[in-house]
Amino acid sequence: MKRVYRIFTVLFFVMVMPNALALEITKASNKCSDTEYKNKHPYECVSFLGTVAAPFLSSATVLGGAFALISLANAADTANQSQTYYQPTLPTYNLVGGDVEQIHLAEAINTPEYKRNFNQYNDIRLGYSIARGYTGKGTTIAVLDAGLDSVHGETVAKIASGPIAPDAKVDSYKIAYNMEFVSYKEIGNVIASAENADVFNSSWSVPMRATELKSRQHLINVTDINFVNQLSAAAERGAIFVWAAGNDYSPQSSALSAIPSVMPEMEGHFINVVAWDSETGALADYSNACGITSQWCITAPGTNISTDNFISSGTSFAAPIVSAAVAVIKEAFPYMAAEQITSLLFETARDLGAPGIDAIYGHGMLDLERATRPVGAPLVPIGDNEAMHPLQPARVSGALAHNILSTKPDFAYFDKYGRAFKTNLSDVISVQNPGIGFQRLRKKEDIKIAKVGMLELGMSNSDLVIGDGFLQTKENEWFNFIGVQKELRFKNIKLFQKAKISFGTPKTIENSMISNFSNIYTASIDFGATVGDWSFGISIPDTVIDGTMGLRLPIGRADNGAILYNDYEINMRSRPAIEYSISYKSITASFVDNPYGTDEFFILTRGKISF
Repeated sequence: MKRVYRIFTVLFFVMVMPNALALEITKASNKCSDTEYKNKHPYECVSFLGTVAAPFLSSATVLGGAFALISLANAADTANQSQTYYQPTLPTYNLVGGDVEQIHLAEAINTPEYKRNFNQYNDIRLGYSIARGYTGKGTTIAVLDAGLDSVHGETVAKIASGPIAPDAKVDSYKIAYNMEFVSYKEIGNVIASAENADVFNSSWSVPMRATELKSRQHLINVTDINFVNQLSAAAERGAIFVWAAGNDYSPQSSALSAIPSVMPEMEGHFINVVAWDSETGALADYSNACGITSQWCITAPGTNISTDNFISSGTSFAAPIVSAAVAVIKEAFPYMAAEQITSLLFETARDLGAPGIDAIYGHGMLDLERATRPVGAPLVPIGDNEAMHPLQPARVSGALAHNILSTKPDFAYFDKYGRAFKTNLSDVISVQNPGIGFQRLRKKEDIKIAKVGMLELGMSNSDLVIGDGFLQTKENEWFNFIGVQKELRFKNIKLFQKAKISFGTPKTIENSMISNFSNIYTASIDFGATVGDWSFGISIPDTVIDGTMGLRLPIGRADNGAILYNDYEINMRSRPAIEYSISYKSITASFVDNPYGTDEFFILTRGKISF
């Protein structure tokens, strides 16, 4: 017989247990009147705004209520329970995931782990980060909770180590024993001991509201100076704290979610998380809203999150989804600072509710598709100072483009956060046609230095290596040449032949990824015949026959953020174009067969006007 489980999800909230809370406060008040007891239990006898309040981290009521812990029970039942799995359908989003093949996306979402929380994972577009190969490898998530021997602690840890960041290291730190939390001083020591953690997940909150936290000293008074100092020290070493907003139906998050408001050094190192209900398409009815924490608040699914045989709901379970997302970004872009990671997740969140950042959803829904693709216009480092410039497609001659692309060089560009993304160089190089017709029309004259019989020596202007954008070259390069001209006459027919070999060393410029040129050698040949007013010709325009060009292309970033480059030597030899022409008096019609780029056909005429 198939064994099934009846799963009970019980949410505990301080706001719905006023009698229990009042009783707990009364008991604490009576106990704290005893001086000896007060000295031994300072965290239970803290004064809030002149009144005795429930401790931040002590009693079972606060554990069950304000800490948003969930009690789960299971029992064997074969009568009414059936296991449901969502059948995956390929989600379609406009203008996203252009780099992801549909087959890879299908593979990512068609796994038991993904289907277990199919709607919730689709809400954060998890399939795209999986399809892009990000798994959180090399990152560490420190879970500060009730330990793996508790349902709550185990569930939070499993969500943190689930399909979002399956290769992240998840370390569980026990800060509660038998429903009794340790002191804030001890929690500070735990934070200090997790010195290698990239992100701290805190799925607990307090009954005090964010608006009630007044200052740093106030925070110290109601917690402990060691706790506050260790938060600050962890932020200084680059850690990010992800905090559950709390489950009190309140328009304001828990006071601990407001820590950056009194500790400025925590800005950029802190994310407050409210819970989304994927079934209703709104903030979960139990979840606190962002309130005054909206500038560092984000939304993530927190309702009916399935792990093994349990289904859990609460901001406690939205938080580890965000923690895992932080691990993904840290793995993908290890050189990003914590401030950049939090800013990236906020900027790429999908807007919910009122336009822009709002007091309910903060920055909006966590979106791993947006967070793992470039943000803003593509940039490239130019020059020795590696200043970032907009990446504009470089226009180069067809021969140059062909030779560069045939080398299949690696190439990376950067987004507004300085993240490196590889792309095909062919996507950012366009072919500049030789424009032989315009060259003929301009008819740039050679500078003839010497002529001995059929032999000519001189200088000519060449545009064979002209490029712009990040492959910009110096214009109007002068090449030395040696030419031979020969004519033969048979009655009224004149045969002619011209051949020229040129050589020169083009100069590089500062704002270019072209690092150097060797000597470049070119050749051209013209054959033709003239009969009366008619001329016929076949020619091979200037063509590179030897020479190299050096390219220094960015290919990514090292873990420490340094831009990585590869140096390439591009052979400049190219196949020649062939021009066929026919002329009558001053009118010429030509067809150019270009081996790279488009063929040309043009008709031109020249004339003079005398006054």
